[in-house]
Amino acid sequence: MDAALPADTTPPRLWRSVSLQLAGLSICALISELPWHRARRPDPVPPEPPKQEQRIRVIQIPKPPPVKPPEPRPAPPAQHAKAPQAQTPPRASSPPSAPPRPVAQAQARAPAPTPARQVIAADSTAVHGVHMRILVPRTPVDLAAHLRNSGGCMVVSRLTPEGAEVVSVLSLQGGFAVEQGGRPCNGVPRLLRDVHLNAMLGDPISRARASLAPDERAGDLVLQVLLTPQLHASAQSALHARFGAVSEEEMGRQAAQSGYELTCFAEPSGPVRCQ
Repeated sequence: MDAALPADTTPPRLWRSVSLQLAGLSICALISELPWHRARRPDPVPPEPPKQEQRIRVIQIPKPPPVKPPEPRPAPPAQHAKAPQAQTPPRASSPPSAPPRPVAQAQARAPAPTPARQVIAADSTAVHGVHMRILVPRTPVDLAAHLRNSGGCMVVSRLTPEGAEVVSVLSLQGGFAVEQGGRPCNGVPRLLRDVHLNAMLGDPISRARASLAPDERAGDLVLQVLLTPQLHASAQSALHARFGAVSEEEMGRQAAQSGYELTCFAEPSGPVRCQ
């Protein structure tokens, strides 16, 4: 018989080496899974925050007001050197003014004297010795129309032995007596004692009395109308037409014997008609 051939050892050795390698790999895998054996990874570096842009704010500071330099104080007179002055010839001394006299001061302080009021006739009652009646309108509207068309005016007067002292001068505006001041117009005076007419005109007599001083309020205040100066010319024409060209004494005697009385009418249209 043939000698026995040795058994083939290749397969067992191959398996053994493969097993050993697998075992080594398994051990390495187990060891790598252990926590203490893990390689420590470096901590992640946090990202840098974005840089903020720095902004610079410029603030304009207002300029302070300019400081005025202190005004130089004038040096005392003793410190100033006096400049040489040109010598001027001495002036003649004027005589001292006399002190004001007490009498002159009293006259300057005294109030101005009140101007004297104008005195006119109280009433017109006769022409050339012939008794005369004058009829004027008795309503404010007709009276104002006559005065406006004839140039007459009205006054408030105080009766005196010498005549009538004019206290206030009136004008009729809208049928109402208004004081206008100044001097009265030139005309023939006619005394009006109609209390109703005075009331319709706004009672100018009471208003004139209230404007006077207490010591001047006494006396008889009356209302007068000053008619146009042409009234005398109209009256003379009417007398000459009736009695002819005779003297004033003869005209008065004939009028008294016949009981004639001259009558004149102050019409609202302006003229004065006598008969």
